[in-house]
Amino acid sequence: MNVPRRHADSERGEHDHHTHLRPRPSAFGEAKVLTATVTPVAPGAGTPTGTVSFFDGATLIGTSTLTALSTATLTTSTLTVGSHPLTATYNGSTNHNGSTSPIDTQTVSAANTTTTLTSAPDPSAFGEAKVLTATVTAVAPGAGTPTGTVSFFDGATLIGTSTLTA
Repeated sequence: MNVPRRHADSERGEHDHHTHLRPRPSAFGEAKVLTATVTPVAPGAGTPTGTVSFFDGATLIGTSTLTALSTATLTTSTLTVGSHPLTATYNGSTNHNGSTSPIDTQTVSAANTTTTLTSAPDPSAFGEAKVLTATVTAVAPGAGTPTGTVSFFDGATLIGTSTLTA
């Protein structure tokens, strides 16, 4: 997103506020880098200082200090699956007014998974109890611990289900 939002005050300079968010879209658990750039607009001048707060709707994700290049960056991997209305708010300084960026809606999708199956004993004799173990893991760039249930089949016949444990 690179749409500026301007604010002016009779005593403080006007400035542009840009936010850039990547990756777009992302998978659950994937790190998302949020970058806000604050620049003065004529007749305002100087390098804005202070902090930028990043929000998911009304929820504060985190705050970052502006660099000498007037950028603030925050990395987060805590966004849940779904749509997120992200904004960045420049908190202002003595010389520059604060402002809030337009909403940048980010979509986080479920992480892909892989499932492996092991059985013991292997081989087994007819009538002998067999333990089936399914291991489910998130595929990068997604992350996190999968939850839910696993269904075990013998061909097309369901032979059991189990709840995933950490």
